[in-house]
Amino acid sequence: MTLRPGPQRVPALRAQGDLIIATLAGATLTVEPLTPQGLDAYYARRPALVNPFKVLPKGTKAPLAFILRIQNVGLDRINFDPGQALLTDQQGRRSQAFSYDELYSLVAGLGESAKILRALDETVLSNLLVVPPRHDRDGLLLFPPLDSAVKMMILTVGSFYVGPTEQLMLFEFEVRRTP
Repeated sequence: MTLRPGPQRVPALRAQGDLIIATLAGATLTVEPLTPQGLDAYYARRPALVNPFKVLPKGTKAPLAFILRIQNVGLDRINFDPGQALLTDQQGRRSQAFSYDELYSLVAGLGESAKILRALDETVLSNLLVVPPRHDRDGLLLFPPLDSAVKMMILTVGSFYVGPTEQLMLFEFEVRRTP
């Protein structure tokens, strides 16, 4: 199963390959879905960190992962609460991004727990994020694995403020299954 950008209804959004790019006044927001192999590659580019999802018990599905990149190109700070991110499928079923506590309980008691928690701290967006002017920030948004019946989904990035203005972003994806 792979996620591909679908047609975007919001004018500020455009698909480019596997990415969806939102161009806002003062900010650029990029969302990229990751396959399990893409998640491995993400952590491989950070050799000081372990992939916390490689130690899950056999048969446990890794969470659905997105890389979210925020570029603050304006003069106002950007505030984002990842806890407000939602995935909605074509039938209106919603799931929230994993909180730090949920991720902690998922990996607690597994081998190398100190290294796993450090990797989660450094890579997963789970707490309020502030991006000062002329700075960038990226990290992972993690969700429960997809149901097998899902054909399309919308990633809603709410509680995203450029200065005092809230920007509601709706990133649309198609689910493609390989035989």
